[in-house]
Amino acid sequence: MKQVERTRNKLDILGWPVIGLFFSNTKVMTTVRLIALAMMVSAIYFGLVYPTEDINPYTGAIFWSLFWPFFLILTMATLGTVFCGICPHSFVGKHLNRIGPQKPLPAWLKNRWIGFGLLLVAYWVPLYIFPDVLKTPWVSALFFLVLTLVAWVMFYLYRNMAYCSSVCPIGSVTSAFSKVGFAKLTTDQDHCDSCRSFDCTKACEWNLRPYFFEKKNSMGDCTLCMDCSQACNAVEFKLTKPSEPLWKASSAKEPMNVWIYVWLLAVISITMRFHHSLGHSSIKEQLPWVQAGNWMESIISIPLLDWVGIMALSMALISTFAIVWGSFTLSAKILNVPTKEYFQSIGQMMAPLMLIGAFSHIGSFFFIHYASDLMNAWYWLIGSAVTASPLASFRDGWVHLFGLFNYLAVIWALVILHKRLGLMEISGFKRISIWFISAGIVWFYLFLVVFRAMIPHGH
Repeated sequence: MKQVERTRNKLDILGWPVIGLFFSNTKVMTTVRLIALAMMVSAIYFGLVYPTEDINPYTGAIFWSLFWPFFLILTMATLGTVFCGICPHSFVGKHLNRIGPQKPLPAWLKNRWIGFGLLLVAYWVPLYIFPDVLKTPWVSALFFLVLTLVAWVMFYLYRNMAYCSSVCPIGSVTSAFSKVGFAKLTTDQDHCDSCRSFDCTKACEWNLRPYFFEKKNSMGDCTLCMDCSQACNAVEFKLTKPSEPLWKASSAKEPMNVWIYVWLLAVISITMRFHHSLGHSSIKEQLPWVQAGNWMESIISIPLLDWVGIMALSMALISTFAIVWGSFTLSAKILNVPTKEYFQSIGQMMAPLMLIGAFSHIGSFFFIHYASDLMNAWYWLIGSAVTASPLASFRDGWVHLFGLFNYLAVIWALVILHKRLGLMEISGFKRISIWFISAGIVWFYLFLVVFRAMIPHGH
């Protein structure tokens, strides 16, 4: 292994005393991965053995109060694909991949829409249709058990950890939203120019080339496993300006990424604002999706099915896609450029709306739900009769300060939009006009945030 003698840049996290040790020390990384694996396996086991929430607070807390909000959302918005680096699936999968037959992935599976489509169809859509079912311990455990078995079988069969880059439901999301963060993996080009051993590439189980990341303004399918940094000292994990990859031209999978931004903005951010945020306000009964849902319930009543959730999701999808399509098509027509090309470039400004905006929910729910859920899961695991109470409630005014992240998301998106219009060499009044028109979905998001803030909570 090639260990280059060099002084690390101050912005290189790998040179920092504590964080650098975490990322560059094999034993530390292995320990963290083993803990994550143990939590996942135990959550699945307990969910199957103790299938209801009243007797099992552990499974739901691990998957929905720890893995999703903190391991995924927080890491994507800061350091990028860190979760992939400790993912239990890839941790075990890496060993399975080495002993497997190393088959090439079939062409029909080389489609990121398969994994992302499963995420929508198997999780987010059912979440609104059957809200009282999906997050029960038994269903959560079964969901992750099936996902785990599929992942490990594919890791065993196909080479280059192909499951991560082509099929993983979470992989497509982390790859897209990690561009919002403020860190990137790269290499010291002065050393790479004279390198002939390519140890960083040889160490990569995903068959990636870290020395190209900087030139392409893309980390590709990098999972931040840090195997390359342990093989060569020229590898750097540097702090950058927030969302820097979104400011520059990139060879990354932009069309897929932009569609991911649109879909998750509609399915998560807008639907949540329709169904949960406005749905708990004093004007709940006047909301069109509530009225439509109640009407459907009076006609076709199905146990456990939430017609209001279905209507909120449907209207959110229609609204989001109509606004995005309309604003981008009009802008492209004014500029006389292909709509598809404009969408792929300018659409990247939508990334912060879902990701940074999610901090408002995560921050408040940590004090209202997540912290007590995790404490109660721990007490249950050790057999203690002690129960933890929420640290706060919606009645506490300071909790709503986390809503400021919504406004930060709007500002962030508008800045990226301005930067990306600059890549198209648009200036003057035309740039201001196009900026305003193209930000249609941002204005809609902002309207929902302000509108909700003006309405009292319901009873």
